[in-house]
Amino acid sequence: MAEGFSKGLRHEVAYIWDRIHGHPFLIEMGNGVLPLDKFRFYMRQDYVYLMEFARCLSLATAKAGDRETMSALASLLNSSLTVEVMMLERLGERLNITPAQLRTTEPAPTNVAYTRHLLFAANSGTIGEIMASMLPCMWTYQEIGERLGAKAALRENPIYNDWCLVYRSQSYIDLVKWYRDLTDRSASESGAPVREKMKDHFVLSSKYEYMFWDMAYRRETWPI
Repeated sequence: MAEGFSKGLRHEVAYIWDRIHGHPFLIEMGNGVLPLDKFRFYMRQDYVYLMEFARCLSLATAKAGDRETMSALASLLNSSLTVEVMMLERLGERLNITPAQLRTTEPAPTNVAYTRHLLFAANSGTIGEIMASMLPCMWTYQEIGERLGAKAALRENPIYNDWCLVYRSQSYIDLVKWYRDLTDRSASESGAPVREKMKDHFVLSSKYEYMFWDMAYRRETWPI
């Protein structure tokens, strides 16, 4: 295994992830004062994003080289379409957003750009490239869940606390570790050109993670 490959990627993007953790959307959420209209916008966009994320998982499943990896990816695909999606639907009901409204949300420009990047990696890349492109989403959410979950003000806001519970749970932490392990294993089985592509995908996805929070905070719309 390319021991520490994902750890090296994390070090590579430290400056980006510091910006993510310092974004007003997450700072205000942690303080329990984020306006609900911004969170509603985020939820609807995240629902759209998760549908495309699931498509990427299905493509990764088809490219898996062994039964164990294929089975694990198929399980993750099912989990993505249930645990997180159902959580958003439950929160949506509490915020007067119907499942139909979630499913018919028009993706904002940043959402389109990010998901097209992921789909490109999933269609054209190796398992390692796919995992590297998807890992920033999973991993940053774990860090966000752990950081915000320590804030008393967030825990006093039932909507934000329930959202955060998913991403600081042990099952989610274990899931991120599995993504990292598969990324590391893929890197060890790949040559330098593929590892370079993996790094490029990871860096670009990290930038899009920052832009996604910024998109939600500004409630980004199409200029035309």
